Amino acid sequence: MRHATALSIALLVLASAGASADDLEHGHQLASRWCAACHAIGGEPSRFRRAQPFAAIATKPGVTREMLVKFLLLPHATMANNPLSAADAADLADYILSLGQ
Repeated sequence: MRHATALSIALLVLASAGASADDLEHGHQLASRWCAACHAIGGEPSRFRRAQPFAAIATKPGVTREMLVKFLLLPHATMANNPLSAADAADLADYILSLGQ
């Protein structure tokens, strides 16, 4: 049930307009707090080989905002399970995608 609720909320967030500068800044703050221990969120290398740099994720063919939001809201065996809201996941996804531009 939690999975269905999180997905429903994520889809509502996805229906909103594009990311604002505040959304991107919030996404950067979330990445710095929760993701930077493993992933490269800027120009530095990732600390772990399996943790792809965000810029590499952003430029992978087929990666979309919707896919990232869904991924971020689900628990993962190889990642820390951080308590992201749908809005947080959307801001983080927008930040990740901004690194590929």
